[in-house]
Amino acid sequence: MRPVSPLPWEAPSFRPHERVFREAVRLTAIAAALLLLTVLTITRSEAAFSAVTSTEGSGFTSGTVVLTDDDAGNSLFVASGLSPLNPTVECIEVTYSGNLLNADVRMYGTSTGALAPFLSVSIEVGAGGSFGDCTGFTPDATLFSGTLPAFDLAHDDWSNGLDVFTASASPTSQTLRFSISVADDNAAQNLSAGADFVWEAREV
Repeated sequence: MRPVSPLPWEAPSFRPHERVFREAVRLTAIAAALLLLTVLTITRSEAAFSAVTSTEGSGFTSGTVVLTDDDAGNSLFVASGLSPLNPTVECIEVTYSGNLLNADVRMYGTSTGALAPFLSVSIEVGAGGSFGDCTGFTPDATLFSGTLPAFDLAHDDWSNGLDVFTASASPTSQTLRFSISVADDNAAQNLSAGADFVWEAREV
C-alpha cells in the first residue's frame, strides 16, 4: 500500500534542517532580548539619584617679608680723623613691615682695609634714636663687642648673623647704636678701612 500524500491544506511535517533554522531564529531572538535588557539596565543605572556639591572662586596670595632702615640710602659712617680719644657713634633704625610674622631679623657684614684690625666695635640694640641722631636711645642689650674683622669673621651671612629681633608684630622697629674707636697703637695712624653692614629678615 503506497503512502498517502498530504492533502494541499495540510501542513507538511518539518524536516531536520528546518528545525535547525527554527532553533537559530529562537536563539537570535533570545540574544536580542538580553541585549535590550542590558541597554535598559545601563540606561536606568545612569538615571539613578545623584547629588553634587562644589566650591568656586578660590584665590591665593603670597605673604611678604619687608625690611627697611631709615638711612635714606646714605652710609652709616663717614668718619675721618679717628683716634683713641676721638671715637664715633652712630644709630640706625631697622623696621620690619611684612605680613608674615615671626620673621627673624639678623645682622652680618664685611670689612676691608688695613685700619680694620685696629677698630673696636660695640653694637647695641634698643629703642629711641634714629639715623644720624642717637638722642633718646635706650639700650636693651649689647649684641657684639670686639674688633671689626672679628665681627665679620663670625657673622658673614644670615645663618650666623647677630639676632637683632624677631618680628612678632608688623611693623616692628628696633634701633641699633654703633660705637667705634681706634686702638691706642701708633701703627693705626694714617690707615683706612671700610665696612658693609647688612640686616636680613627671613620667615622662620
